[in-house]
Amino acid sequence: MSKKNMSLLLIVIALVALMALAVEGRVRFPVLNRVVIAVISPVNSCIQTFTGAASSLEKKLEAITTMEAENEQLKKENAELRRANIAMAEFYAENQRLTKLLQYKEHVPEQKLLPAKVVGRNMGDLQDVVIIDRGSADGLDKEMAVVTGDGIVGLVEEVYPAAAKVMLITSSRCKIGARILRADSRAVGVICGRSMENMPLEMEHLPREADVRKGDVVITSGFSGRHPAGLVIGTVRETSPEAAGLLLNADVDPAVDSSKVEEVFVVTGYSNPAEATGKLNSNTEGGQAQ
Repeated sequence: MSKKNMSLLLIVIALVALMALAVEGRVRFPVLNRVVIAVISPVNSCIQTFTGAASSLEKKLEAITTMEAENEQLKKENAELRRANIAMAEFYAENQRLTKLLQYKEHVPEQKLLPAKVVGRNMGDLQDVVIIDRGSADGLDKEMAVVTGDGIVGLVEEVYPAAAKVMLITSSRCKIGARILRADSRAVGVICGRSMENMPLEMEHLPREADVRKGDVVITSGFSGRHPAGLVIGTVRETSPEAAGLLLNADVDPAVDSSKVEEVFVVTGYSNPAEATGKLNSNTEGGQAQ
């Protein structure tokens, strides 16, 4: 190393030593102190700025992580609450349906009622059949009436050991003897379905002079099949003369919305039809539907 380079190295070492002493406060060199401060301050400021930014970023990342965890927890809690609400709504709806069925059963002690659940629906063009979870092993037979607390749903069409096919009263294949409930009418006819959604039933073969009015309650007559008299079918919407003008027809809104039926009773037996009619309709006899 040349003498010149050696001299420069010694000067640098000396300056660094003096700067260190000045920083530690052991040696007071006002001019040197100012130089050191001027050199170190920007660097120190940059370091502090970087450290602060890094610390702030770390805190923000921690906050984001915490919020994400809390958000996930809230999502889980919301999902659990939704499931609980759905379960509660299902329980309430089922309780309402079963309460109505039990009230119906208490009101008709002369009927032998077998509870059943709807476990399937006909997905064909007519959509006029439901499947219930009771069959021949439970004593079911063809043409037995299937009811809810609101009225008749349909008739047993096919019976299997542990299930049965029920033809709905809305089916065009279903025909049930019917009469007007009102005491000063008691007009008799036949109820037929139309196999079309939101279409009323049709009460046919009414005498032209029959006293049938809008709002009249229609019940089963008990004259046909293996079902009792007095089961509520629906309410008269309007009447019109038959095409030939010799008879009267009536449109009847069914009492039961078969698309919503889940639990039913099968009427497996009953006492004298006249007695059943009187007891079943003791709260409505002689009046019209409101």
